[in-house]
Amino acid sequence: MPPIKTHDSDEPAAGFHETFCGICRRQISRYTCPSCNLFYCSLGCFRSESHSRCSEIFYRKEIETGIKSESSKTEEDRNKMIELLKQIGDQSALDDDGLFDHSDEENEEDSLAHRVSAIDISSASADNLLRVLTKKERDKFFVALKDPSSKLVRELLESAEFEKTRQLPWWDAPSDDSQSSLSLRIPYGLKPDLMVIPTDLIHQAYSGVSLLYNICAVLLAYAYVTRHLAMSPLSLTTNDSQDKCEARRIISQSVPFLVDRKSKTLHMSLTEVVVSFWSRLDPGSIGNETMLVLLEDVVKLVRPRRITVAEHSSGEREPTMTLAADHPLVTSIMVISDISSLFSNHVDSPAFAVRRSDYIVMKLTFYAAHVLSTPSSRLHSLADEASLVSESIGKGPRYPRLDRSGW
Repeated sequence: MPPIKTHDSDEPAAGFHETFCGICRRQISRYTCPSCNLFYCSLGCFRSESHSRCSEIFYRKEIETGIKSESSKTEEDRNKMIELLKQIGDQSALDDDGLFDHSDEENEEDSLAHRVSAIDISSASADNLLRVLTKKERDKFFVALKDPSSKLVRELLESAEFEKTRQLPWWDAPSDDSQSSLSLRIPYGLKPDLMVIPTDLIHQAYSGVSLLYNICAVLLAYAYVTRHLAMSPLSLTTNDSQDKCEARRIISQSVPFLVDRKSKTLHMSLTEVVVSFWSRLDPGSIGNETMLVLLEDVVKLVRPRRITVAEHSSGEREPTMTLAADHPLVTSIMVISDISSLFSNHVDSPAFAVRRSDYIVMKLTFYAAHVLSTPSSRLHSLADEASLVSESIGKGPRYPRLDRSGW
């Protein structure tokens, strides 16, 4: 099967900005169908009814290839699997709405969970796994497998492809001594490189207007983009160029004051930050539960580490500084550094876009200096405030657009 073509460069191809999805005709296309060369923007459009002829062929080939190329199975195991498939294939077909009936009793689901937990899934052969299922469950599974367009097959394929590139947020990574099994299966992102901050800028920021709530809005947007794209850190050179382009788009949309040179936005509370951020996202982007997770992220990112770093002074102030890895404020500075790299490493062809990126990097550098000039006690209070806002959202509908769901 020919590979799905994507745009490989950070720099958009000529005319790419005008290439809309040939299915929904609303979003910028990110991929090209390998069969008909139609431009499309997402998996949802690829498998839409109007494009079903190509998508069904694609899913069917993927399933057939996966079954035929299981290198971990011996020839004997494959023959047993084929025999079992023939036996089950002769059984009467059932609907493919899902693997299990929603009307089934809870004790049946518990029974299945108990059966599955009793075997080692990673080393069990295919026929042993199938024997764990009841006849009804096996029937539904194979009926779904026979239909490449079924909901179950599509979800399985989409999930498998997503897991290959998924990265958990770098700030959630456990210490080296406590690596969990989850971190081995789904890797945590690497910590971003730290930016260089002019020392004089730190002293200038200390005497200015507080920008802490604006910075919290940037942290909120960063947490959302990281989880939404499962990409951590955002500026990593190996990240897909279109994903990085989408990251810049979402950040620019959700915190426009960061990219607008003429913006005079000054948030005065965290509640205002949440309402503004929520209202600027695409419809259906997030719901209450997601916002709770994002606010907990903000708490982690803004709260200083409870450690003390010994400062060594030579008597002269250095013109620039780069934080040590164990600095109390290093977490929030890493966020700002990652966003700065995301925008600075992106060069559009128009000179205006380059100047705009330079301005964004300058503003982010000032934000970093502002954080470093803020007393730790104030940042702890800000983290506590984020926790309180999270609790208020969890208790009931208080903010607009709370009917959204998903990442």
